[in-house]
Amino acid sequence: MDTYHQAGPSISTPDHRPHEHGTRNSKPSFLSPTSHLSRTILMIHHTLQMPWHCQHWTIQQLISMRSSSSKEAEVLLWEENTKSQLQFVALAATLAAGVVGASVAWSAADEAHWLVLVLWYGSLVMSLYCVIIAFHLGILFSAFDIRPDRAERILDMLKQRDKDEPRWRSQWVLNMPIALFSWSVISYLVGLALLVVEPLWKVGWEKDGWIAIGFLVYFLLSTSFYFIVGGTIHGRLLPDLAHQSGVTWP
Repeated sequence: MDTYHQAGPSISTPDHRPHEHGTRNSKPSFLSPTSHLSRTILMIHHTLQMPWHCQHWTIQQLISMRSSSSKEAEVLLWEENTKSQLQFVALAATLAAGVVGASVAWSAADEAHWLVLVLWYGSLVMSLYCVIIAFHLGILFSAFDIRPDRAERILDMLKQRDKDEPRWRSQWVLNMPIALFSWSVISYLVGLALLVVEPLWKVGWEKDGWIAIGFLVYFLLSTSFYFIVGGTIHGRLLPDLAHQSGVTWP
């Protein structure tokens, strides 16, 4: 009988231990509007700077690898992927510059708000400099290719001298072509939106006004998809990958 009373309660006794705080999956039970706003602003900032954060995590992972043989192979693979990205972004920026140049020649652009041409000319300048910088970085990697210890030298370029973290200046230089291309496309799209939407406050609900409404629907949907994808990559996919690899996600 005593055994029954000792064993019985242990079967159904609920666990009243407090949940551990600070774990990766723990979430606050309540977030103030200020917290929601700050998280939203941070997510938008990270989405706009997505290439920077992705590159930072990749370089940090290379630096944190312990096996010298596998580290050399991964560094060389990263070099080849980076050179391919530079070639692709240079080609894309060239095409974007052609689109912007053709748009500037539209007759509607002369009658549009002055800000439209400012945004388009700015987009054109960023696209051209994207091509130039990508070309210079390609020359830089060609200088590493002729060295027998190129993996070690590339890693020295990426890593800070006093600690195992990515070097900010190197990362900024490597990220610049993609950043310029992204800002160029965004600048062109904002100018295009202003050009198409301007008739709404000039002619009202006529043909051009309905065209502006249709454009806004596509523009807002595409913009929301862009931020959803960027937020998912930065807020979920890359942090999970970094956690599995034992690398601290910024």
